Formats: sequence, C-alpha cells, structure tokens
Amino acid sequence: MMRAIFLATLCALLAACHSTPGVVPPAVHDLNRLAAVKSIYIEDLGHEEGAPLIEGSNVVKEEISAGLAKSGRFSLAESPRQADAILAGLAGFEKWYHGMEGFYGLEGDLDTHYLGVGHFRLVDAKTKEPIWTHEYERGLLKPTQSITSRVADQVVEQLLSDATLAAKRTTP
Repeated sequence: MMRAIFLATLCALLAACHSTPGVVPPAVHDLNRLAAVKSIYIEDLGHEEGAPLIEGSNVVKEEISAGLAKSGRFSLAESPRQADAILAGLAGFEKWYHGMEGFYGLEGDLDTHYLGVGHFRLVDAKTKEPIWTHEYERGLLKPTQSITSRVADQVVEQLLSDATLAAKRTTP
C-alpha cells in the first residue's frame, strides 16, 4: 500500500514539474491589428528555431485549419504571400515513459504519458511583427479527446475569442 501511495505521489510530482524549459515570452495581443486580419497561413508547427521535431504537429495543424475554416471568421491562405497573417510556432505532444527499475531491469508495467505542447504566434505577413501569441495550458482531458485535439481546440478557441473581442473594441 505504501508503495502505491509513493508511486502515485511521484507521478503527480513528475507531471507537475514536467514542462517545456525556458522563459515564457510575454503575451502579445494587438487587438487593432488582429481585427484587421482576414486570412491566415499556417506554417509547419513541427519545429521552430532551435527546437527538435515534435510528434503530432501535422495533426494539430490540420485540426487548427479545420477549426478556423469552420468558424468562417478567417480564410486560410495557400501561401504566406496571400495571407494577412501567419500562424507559426511549435505544437504537438511529448511522449515519456515511467516505470520502476529493479535489480533485474524494469519491474511491472511501463506507463506511457503524453504532454501537449503549443507555443503559437500570429505575425503580420508583411512586417513579421507579432500580432497575437498563445501558449497551450495543460488541463484535464475529456475522455474522448486526444492530446492533439485539445492543443488545436484551445488555440482556435482563444484566437476566435480574441478576434471577436478585437472586432467589438474596434467597431465604432
């Protein structure tokens, strides 16, 4: 029983401590420029300068594209030159394993844990100035929702919410 409590506590502490290293950049929300954005080009979200390829990035990109297209608020551009803004960043999931190592190697089951990752920035297509930023926030998953869906849904919901707020504030 003590072993189970120890393992549960250790797992909770590891999950709480495990995050993307580095300093989080300050949030950018330029509502005037966000209100003017009509078309978005979504870059490859699988890698960023200095960051390795991350699993699930293509799925997150497809789900973001589908969510934005479904909303009707933004049109999706085929190239950066056709867009008002570019959605860039790093998104997907990290996979890590947890198990007990004993005298004869791993004892018991090896558990697989997934952690959603999402660092997004919407930049002006011409000037490359940041318009909007968002960092994925971990939380409880719905039993039927995948990690990639949660990352994509969160960024789409936040971008649409901020765009709606921007439109209300800039409308006379």
